[in-house]
Amino acid sequence: MNDFIEVYDYIKPEQDCENAIEVFEEFANNKPSRSAGLSVFNKNRDKICTQSTFDLRGDVNINSYIYKYVKTSLKSYVKKYDFLEVFFDKPFCRVSPQYNVQKYDGDKEGYFSLHNEQSGMHPYRMLVWMIYLNDAVSGTEFPYQEQTVTPKTGRTVIWPAGWTHPHRGVTPNIGVKYIATGWFYYLPKGEPKLDGNHPDENIQEIVV
Repeated sequence: MNDFIEVYDYIKPEQDCENAIEVFEEFANNKPSRSAGLSVFNKNRDKICTQSTFDLRGDVNINSYIYKYVKTSLKSYVKKYDFLEVFFDKPFCRVSPQYNVQKYDGDKEGYFSLHNEQSGMHPYRMLVWMIYLNDAVSGTEFPYQEQTVTPKTGRTVIWPAGWTHPHRGVTPNIGVKYIATGWFYYLPKGEPKLDGNHPDENIQEIVV
């Protein structure tokens, strides 16, 4: 039975990922550090990490490293699940230019809460991508699929964003873990009625 969680490894990704981490650390050090997640998440210890948001359209070195793995992995994913060609060969689905790089440092940090990526606040998310930027110890758990993905430098994972694929970080987190993560979006057809309360309403997709 297929769980639709696909893992892609690449030859000699170490330099790309090291460069991405350096950009992230420099970016984080030049701005006030902050814990990721909504304030209520942090109070409940649902998600605690250092996070920076990047934009694939920006002139930042990290984008070229990230985009290469995202684009190559998506091509393999769509080739395996060829029904998705309906969405990606025509302007029905795009990659979000905004993505996050996160650093989990020690056992006090982690994504403790079981969650999925598509929600009332993000109704148009279709697929999720994640890149491990280092050989971390603690991976990502998908309990309903009975699978835990082990971190490896450059390892890229794609899975459905819906409720069928809730996941969380393996905790307690051991050591330092760096990941980059983002989404592929459905493009709403017609003129959907928007209420201004959803982050997805302002998303600007780009072609992969």
